[in-house]
Amino acid sequence: MENFQTIAPNVRSVGQLSAADKHGILPVIGQAPEEPLLSELASVAEELHTQLGEQFHSLALRGSASRKTFVKGVSDVDLIIFAQSPEVPNLFPSHWITQTSDIDLEWIKPEDFLLSTKYRWLRFSLSFSGYCFGPQNILNKLPAPSLGPHAIAHLHGAHKWAAFWRTHFDDAQTDAERKRVCSWLMKRVIRSLFEAEMLALNVYSRDIFPCANIASSAFPQYSSMIWRAAELAIAPSSEFQSISEVAETLLPFLLKLQTEQRLGCLNPASPGRTF
Repeated sequence: MENFQTIAPNVRSVGQLSAADKHGILPVIGQAPEEPLLSELASVAEELHTQLGEQFHSLALRGSASRKTFVKGVSDVDLIIFAQSPEVPNLFPSHWITQTSDIDLEWIKPEDFLLSTKYRWLRFSLSFSGYCFGPQNILNKLPAPSLGPHAIAHLHGAHKWAAFWRTHFDDAQTDAERKRVCSWLMKRVIRSLFEAEMLALNVYSRDIFPCANIASSAFPQYSSMIWRAAELAIAPSSEFQSISEVAETLLPFLLKLQTEQRLGCLNPASPGRTF
């Protein structure tokens, strides 16, 4: 098999593959981001507290920045504002954060987050690798991260997002927007292929390298294309042909895996856990 570095020169062999214990419990890996991002996010949380007062609960960070795999100028910053306020305050994190121009900002009421089934995966994700700023720490109210069907973020919905990537690409107005669609699609492809294997292996990760490594080993007939997808996730292209070649190869296979998973014949989980 061709060395992945030949196919995916921008994909570094970094990232964490976490093994669950015999009860399915994962280690908590969330950490404070490195400076200057740490200080910048602390300032954002202080400004939120100033504007919202007691209605502000906390600011949560997730994604690569809290997993120690953040790359300045490449990675995005995923933030969640937990507050009772009916509106997001007049705050523009892009003016405050110098490490990226790509910020994913969400606002959620704390009680909705803690109780609604809508946020089941997000609760798991934050308990596994989140970090919190602010007067309260919502992570303290979450149970230990456990590996199970709720940890599957993309494979369950592959039939939906796979059908819309072309629309998102066609709607993009600039090369930067088309690259964002490319990265969005390829990350979902890589992580979904990994999700098809992770319960049987009793491991979890969101980092591109370990996910692609597991997927390429599990599905060697698609290994080269999986590493091409990993490369496009890290160094996205705005060229339709480059994206569609990977999508047209991997998406039909991924949808087949999703169908098998729904029928319960895909890599049965360890005893006590089922899809």
